[in-house]
Amino acid sequence: MKSNYKQLGQFIRQVDIRNSEGKEENLLGVSVQKKFIPSIANTVGTDFKKYKVVKKGQFTYIPDTSRRGDKIGIALLEDYEEGLVSNVYTVFEIIDEKQLIPEYLMLWFSRPEFDRYARFKSHGSVREVMDWDEMCKVELPVPPYEKQEEIVDGYKTITERIALKQKINDNLANTEQAIWVETVINNHTVPTALGDLVDFIDGDRGKNYPTFDEFTSTGYCLFLNASNVTSTGFNFDNCMFVSEEKDKLMNKGHLSPYDIVLTSRGTLGNVALYDKHIKYENVRINSGMLIIRPKTKRLSPYFIYVLLKSSYMKAAIERFKSGSAQPQLPIKDLQKITFEIPESDTVLVALDRQFLAVEESISINNNEIDNLKELSNVLLAELSR
Repeated sequence: MKSNYKQLGQFIRQVDIRNSEGKEENLLGVSVQKKFIPSIANTVGTDFKKYKVVKKGQFTYIPDTSRRGDKIGIALLEDYEEGLVSNVYTVFEIIDEKQLIPEYLMLWFSRPEFDRYARFKSHGSVREVMDWDEMCKVELPVPPYEKQEEIVDGYKTITERIALKQKINDNLANTEQAIWVETVINNHTVPTALGDLVDFIDGDRGKNYPTFDEFTSTGYCLFLNASNVTSTGFNFDNCMFVSEEKDKLMNKGHLSPYDIVLTSRGTLGNVALYDKHIKYENVRINSGMLIIRPKTKRLSPYFIYVLLKSSYMKAAIERFKSGSAQPQLPIKDLQKITFEIPESDTVLVALDRQFLAVEESISINNNEIDNLKELSNVLLAELSR
């Protein structure tokens, strides 16, 4: 043990308060993103008195680590005064917050290294669990209270800045859609099938498609996976790469500047624009995505991107999706989706300029968010030094 490291057990204790009043409000689960989330459990016929009560400032963790992608579900309750969790979860609290600040401990739990540690320390035959004894054996640096407070405040400043930028982007996206709706209402439009506006390019699914062991955490070509394309654009928190040699063996699916990526299998309809602010130079899509490119210069990628993000597009996807085990969006069905396009080139040019300005602002904000996330990861890594 490093000289400034201490075992967690001396700072924490289990809490087992049952919901004796049978309340049914704020039933919570714990995600692998280490957040409390509303529970999706079927509660028909449930005896709510068996649930555990977790209070603000207390922790909850799921001992079972074997079914969560090598991550442990653990969270600090901050957004509610009180909540209810399953009786199989472990609730605990810090004995003296002047010795160990809850938010500081949560930062330690948020490190990827802690996930790996939790999996390594898990044991069992049917399912692997990190039990209470192992949790108490966790070693971590416990600096003076003032230093802990400084670290927590620094991290909080970063996360609040990220949240602010994301809120600004949400408002910009809503403004963009409002502009689109108003333009359609106030101008003569022509119903146009998406297949007449864009080309769809599928990814490479042939014999040279990478196997699991050919992916690396760093490398020559970013290979987009499902988590990289979200409802708000690209997210590069978890990236997979392939070597230059492997990249050269594949014929399709390589992105060009201002390509649009649409998820077409599994999670459907998430869309992102590969613009100049994306830091990766070599990017490929996986087999669950499509590349979309405008057929003519009359409509720019920004214009198409706004169409694909619209609520109308989301409703159309619900109509056209197929597949039972895994939802899919066949290209032949995507081509049929019809939009009302302003007939006047003058209107289209003016609309396109507005979209360009909005998307430029969103992209700049996303770039700052990515930089802030990198900074937060550096801060987490510094905890162990």
